[in-house]
Amino acid sequence: MYNTQHQLELIRGIHPNAYAPQGTSITELSAGGYIEFGGAYYHLVTVSRYLDVKWNNFKKRKNDYWVYELQLVDLMTSEVRWIEWEYDDELEITETLARIALREISHKGQTITLSALAEIAENESGQVTYQGKTYDYVEDDAWAALYYKTEESEPAAVRMFEFTSVDNQYLTIEAWDNEDDRPDREAFLSKPLASSSIRVVQKKPYINKEQ
Repeated sequence: MYNTQHQLELIRGIHPNAYAPQGTSITELSAGGYIEFGGAYYHLVTVSRYLDVKWNNFKKRKNDYWVYELQLVDLMTSEVRWIEWEYDDELEITETLARIALREISHKGQTITLSALAEIAENESGQVTYQGKTYDYVEDDAWAALYYKTEESEPAAVRMFEFTSVDNQYLTIEAWDNEDDRPDREAFLSKPLASSSIRVVQKKPYINKEQ
């Protein structure tokens, strides 16, 4: 949780001389920038990246395909949130709704396990349940990635098992090749976010060159 002083410092980081032009894309946003959506303003804390790789061996593909994860903090409440974006013919953005522990997800009446996930992937179909809602496995959306927490960090290998509900919510379960490498999450819920609903306020930190 951010203290009040830090919140004020983040708010003061928005500077009139650094406002982004109208229509600036989220793809132009750097750590330290600011965006607005859903009636709230956010500071971009970090940008992490996922490189799409081969499912079986985590080998890189001929052409790189990246998914970007943005960690945000609400300027008024200090709430931390995440959104992801990727470009596949068009810009696709999802907003994380909640981070979930594996013990909260069930499969055939039992807590989901990695072996059950492997069986679902092998069969290319299956269902899981979270808080009474059913999510169907989407084979075409399952993927493997190398996760780069920062530009300098060594990549961590992960497989993403993707499920979707009838009301278009996504449930993603992550299986890390090395559990020591994984972020502080096991699964998460997300939903699509229209690019038109996001306004880039400031693309990067403002640096006063006159000081």
